[in-house]
Amino acid sequence: MSLMTWVWSLAKMQKDLISIVMPTYNDAKYIRSAIDDILNQTYKDFELLIVNDGSTDNTADILKEYLEKDKRIKVFHKENGGTGSALNHGFQFAKGEFGTWVSS
Repeated sequence: MSLMTWVWSLAKMQKDLISIVMPTYNDAKYIRSAIDDILNQTYKDFELLIVNDGSTDNTADILKEYLEKDKRIKVFHKENGGTGSALNHGFQFAKGEFGTWVSS
């Protein structure tokens, strides 16, 4: 990482914001519960970046519903590349001072 990239990364961070990346693939059966658990936390200063890793079930439809419900949710769709690829994709867009990830 170059110095300029690192400085730019720091500039886009928001103090006290937690970035949570959630990769998902064909998780329509469980995704609502996973998202609801995060949204119901007492700490509210977070962004939830959900990466749909090429799901072929109705995961995308469920994500669209949640995207319209809560401004803290951001959804990304990509071709299937596996969990690591989905995590890397999500963290590229993270703006939080702190970051973590969860499974759906």
